[in-house]
Amino acid sequence: MLPIYSWSISIVAGLFILNWCRNRLKQSNYRSIANERAQRKRQARDKHREELLHLLRTKYSTKLPDRSIVERIARSTAVELLDGLEKNEFTYTQVILVLSLRSIKIGKEINCTTEEFFDQAIEYAEQFDKDHTNNHEKFSLKGIPISIKDHIDQKGADSSMGIAMKNFRPSLKDSLIVQLLKEQGALAGFVRTSTIQGMMLPETENETYGIATNPFNSTRTTGGSSGGCGALVASCGTPISIGTDIGGSIRIPAHFCGIFGFKPTPGRISNIGVTVPSPKNIPGETNIRATAGPLARCTDDLVLVMRSFLQENLWHNDPHLCRQPWRDERFQDKKRLTIGFYTNDNWFPPAPACIRAVNEAADALRKLGHTVIPYTPINVQEAMRLILGIIGADGAAHFLESLENEPYNPIYKPLVYAAKLPNFLRPFLARLMCIVGERRNANTVRSIGSKSAYEYFDLIIDLKNYMNTWLDDLRKNKIDLLLTPVNALPAFRRGQSGHLFNACSYTCLFNVLHLPAGVVPMTLVRDDEQYYEDIGHLNNDIALSMAKETCRQSAGLPVGVQLVGWPNDDERVLCVMKELESSIEKIQSRMSKFAETIDIFTD
Repeated sequence: MLPIYSWSISIVAGLFILNWCRNRLKQSNYRSIANERAQRKRQARDKHREELLHLLRTKYSTKLPDRSIVERIARSTAVELLDGLEKNEFTYTQVILVLSLRSIKIGKEINCTTEEFFDQAIEYAEQFDKDHTNNHEKFSLKGIPISIKDHIDQKGADSSMGIAMKNFRPSLKDSLIVQLLKEQGALAGFVRTSTIQGMMLPETENETYGIATNPFNSTRTTGGSSGGCGALVASCGTPISIGTDIGGSIRIPAHFCGIFGFKPTPGRISNIGVTVPSPKNIPGETNIRATAGPLARCTDDLVLVMRSFLQENLWHNDPHLCRQPWRDERFQDKKRLTIGFYTNDNWFPPAPACIRAVNEAADALRKLGHTVIPYTPINVQEAMRLILGIIGADGAAHFLESLENEPYNPIYKPLVYAAKLPNFLRPFLARLMCIVGERRNANTVRSIGSKSAYEYFDLIIDLKNYMNTWLDDLRKNKIDLLLTPVNALPAFRRGQSGHLFNACSYTCLFNVLHLPAGVVPMTLVRDDEQYYEDIGHLNNDIALSMAKETCRQSAGLPVGVQLVGWPNDDERVLCVMKELESSIEKIQSRMSKFAETIDIFTD
């Protein structure tokens, strides 16, 4: 007969195994439900897409212009489209017809789009064509198609955030920013763009719509979480797309896809009607703040969007915002500035092409008369500790609950495991990781994870002190703007972002500091720049080996630079972005080979 302690151990082990089996069965069940819901949604979208394509090919076929006009419309920025429309060189219907047909082909090829509303947009365009009054000044975006990221509310569309369990829940009304765009005559939401499940990593893939691929290289990601926006703009499927940014979600896709992007000062643009990965759809954490912003193929288009947002109805409908209208005199100001720049944040050393891009931009700004001086960033490791600690202060509980039991994307594994690690193990594991060279991942393990109220308050105190330290130093050095890399690397290979999160320190920093920031496409990776080394040999971690892999065969990938300004000085950032755009070789006007192959006259 077995001793009593053997029976006890057997019972405990049996209960543990039973619980494990039950959890595995539960996960399998929810995976099946999510997969079924994703398939139904994708099939419904594809069926509607074929119906729309038939409509465009039949009812509107006679309105399709000749190839030269089609090519011109596709390549045009919003500003150029407005000019052509005002001069009657093409019609509103022709513009939306061409871009709708391109968006369908682009969406099929690189999976960057979700729901499509081309029929509604064409009806509005036909009304514009019948209206012969000259009201372009009243409606600053009249007839301009604008795509919308898949978590910004639009009447009749799902704000799924890439979560299959949230499919088939259409919004009852437009978000405030979509309302504002429509008030300016934009065909906002003619197509919606894809994101990663839950929007928490710089990649774009989800169970419903699949993996979005970079138009410059199909083995690379578009970035994220506004990666669908970046890919569609870069492929000339839309002149403008509206995304959001909490750690680089606008700027990283702009950098990876070779376009312009702008993250406004947090709190200047409304988030009413912008869904978040939280069970109650309200952000409980507001110290690292997301903000909506535009992606486009020129600075002037970014300005058009900012002007459209900063209207009276913005403050009327969202009284929590500071009333700060667009200041055109600030945007037009030709004052020469002191611009600080750095090529290395001393946390994740950049690839050679990213260094060259910043140096070339610095030279261009000097030639424009600006004083461009080296600047040393302050303790970027602390910024990464703060953003991970604050956003992950609940141990990722709200994020995981927002999935509604849908299994999380495997890309999230490193961060989820770190978030769920028992807190008493963190110091020991972090020390061990530092010993073996995983210094950056050790910082993640120490930073992320559930916090007590006291610990969270301490983090916010550290955040405010860190912000003040930076602003005091910028003031001391009389810095008007900063010029930096956008990311340590060019476009990641698909699936790498979970391990390369620290390479995003160049964008995360300015979400911590609450500063406006924009991206200008500067260059392409050269043949002799397809390598990576961790300058100073500070790390020997998995990110280092992945960075080396990222840089291999990276020739031809786009590389941007980042311009950063003082809080609420968005206009000045855009002013210098415009100057830099005008002074450099038009790298950004070179479409990817993929974009050039799109032919709307063939099926």
